[in-house]
Amino acid sequence: MADRTQAFDQLTDDYRRYRPDYPAVLLERLDGHVRAGERGSWPAPWLMLDVGAGTGISTRALRRVFGPAPRIVGVEPGRAMRRTAEAGAPEGVEFVEGRAEEVPFPDSSAVLVLAAQAVHWFDRPAFYAEAARLLAPGGTVAVLNNDRDWTAGAFVDAYEGLLEEYGDDHRRDYRAYDTAGEMNAADGLADAVESSASWTRVLDPEGFVGTALSSSKVAAVVRNIGERRTRDALAALVAEHFPEGEVRIPYTSRLFLARREG
Repeated sequence: MADRTQAFDQLTDDYRRYRPDYPAVLLERLDGHVRAGERGSWPAPWLMLDVGAGTGISTRALRRVFGPAPRIVGVEPGRAMRRTAEAGAPEGVEFVEGRAEEVPFPDSSAVLVLAAQAVHWFDRPAFYAEAARLLAPGGTVAVLNNDRDWTAGAFVDAYEGLLEEYGDDHRRDYRAYDTAGEMNAADGLADAVESSASWTRVLDPEGFVGTALSSSKVAAVVRNIGERRTRDALAALVAEHFPEGEVRIPYTSRLFLARREG
């Protein structure tokens, strides 16, 4: 695809219906980190930016966690994703067009810059530099990912193998980079820390297939072998590993936090 920012436009409906939320324990840690950095000089109301917001799953989570007081804005370049997010937005949540490397807000205007399930799409050094520009001193940059744990069982191992065999150079460890180190290397950011939470998502077969089809990695498989063959392969995995029909997918979710110096 020539414009990677529109990569999910054909996947928007499945993304909205099937993508999971994030563990409450990690959202609570995010809340605590932001509040611990509070300065009297912070702009009011607080501005919180969810960069690469997609259909707004993480943007809505910010509203639940932080309540009605902050201004919460999802920044999303994908046209269809942004329209879907706007249609489901709670009161007080906004969405604007923008890229992670060039966010349309002033210097030192935000107290939180979040990238949830999105940072692997970014020019990461440019994003961290942009986060440092956007954040007021004491503000938080956060990266949050839900990662399937292929080490925890045969099913996810086989699923990742399917993507590696038929996808476009897919590697199951494509998010295995030093996020904390990259944060600390950015001018103006410091004290990066990581938290994680393991959990299991339980789906029926339809939910599993829908979740799979919301992925750009599976979209590559569909392009390469066709939708019917892809659906048959996914159904065969479910039948082999979960003959009773309850699909259990182990996840490890990871939250990385760093502070704006100054």
